[in-house]
Amino acid sequence: MDLYGRLEELQGMTRLLIDDVSLLKPLIGEGEPDPSDGMKAHRRFYFRAVFALVEALVEQHRRLLIELTNAGIITLKDAKLRELREIKDVLDDTGEVVAQREKYLQIFDKIKAVYKAAGDGFGQELDITFGDDGWVTFKDAMELRNRVTHPKRAEDCWIFQQHLNTVNRANDWFRALQNEFVRVARAHREQHRW
Repeated sequence: MDLYGRLEELQGMTRLLIDDVSLLKPLIGEGEPDPSDGMKAHRRFYFRAVFALVEALVEQHRRLLIELTNAGIITLKDAKLRELREIKDVLDDTGEVVAQREKYLQIFDKIKAVYKAAGDGFGQELDITFGDDGWVTFKDAMELRNRVTHPKRAEDCWIFQQHLNTVNRANDWFRALQNEFVRVARAHREQHRW
């Protein structure tokens, strides 16, 4: 797929997943002290939809950075590019590379790798801090999502207002990160006319 095809795919997928989140949000009974069974189900669906959107965007941004590097539009160091490609060098006893193998990044590591690489590649750091309250909230929300998606007991499926608040704040933090990616990518595109 060419670069423009990738951008169209990214936009189409983003619209679809944003629509999922938008359609579910009014159905979750936010602020409702005694949510109905339907609201409780929609809360679980909402959690999954928010993080499906997050994971899809991170993956698409990862692929886009690789394609921009391959096309010579941006430059990334070899080690950073291997990390984004999710490839690890296998070394022999002398330190020589003898093979490469897949090394998939976990979501928190992937987010850091992708958006730090975007700053490097586009020549402008994203205005985001990993380690601030937003990042901590995002990690907490991801734990809630994992609990709801992979429940071990019935209580794992219960979502209260404070959980909704955490996921909403995490979603806001990630949207700010995603907007920063778009801002620096657009500035680079305008400057370099690609």
